[in-house]
Amino acid sequence: MPKLAAIYKRLLTFGLQILIVMIQRIQTIWLALAAVAGFSMSRVPLFTGTLQNASIQKIVATESLVLFALAIGTACLAIACIFLFKNRPLQFKLAVSGCVLSLVMVGLEVWQVEKFKNSTALLKGTYQVGGLLPIAMFIFFVLAARSIYKDERLVKSLDRLR
Repeated sequence: MPKLAAIYKRLLTFGLQILIVMIQRIQTIWLALAAVAGFSMSRVPLFTGTLQNASIQKIVATESLVLFALAIGTACLAIACIFLFKNRPLQFKLAVSGCVLSLVMVGLEVWQVEKFKNSTALLKGTYQVGGLLPIAMFIFFVLAARSIYKDERLVKSLDRLR
């Protein structure tokens, strides 16, 4: 039993060391913010429209299976990038892929809203905070990719000095 406690203690210490190493890098924060933005797209309304009968209808990403799957998939990609901190080239490629996917989400979102506008008689419609989340994800992925690239450049320059 004492050996088991020592093993648990060693595993916990190792896990905390990895967590501290990940948080010390700024790209971890950018990728975590991108993940939060992606997961919150399923709850936050993207567009709110006032119909002619004075009722208000909201569009949420869960109404479109493609948009919802892309938002959750991109958020999971951001989380996966966080744990690839030892493989910076792959982390950089996935962060750039996240940039592209968030731009695709912006396009899908605009298409979804335009389809809604054309199918219903709207008096007034406004984009909500959820409409900005894919743009925020794009910015967070760009900032993370830039930080990853800087880290990789720093490591290569230090390798040259050896």
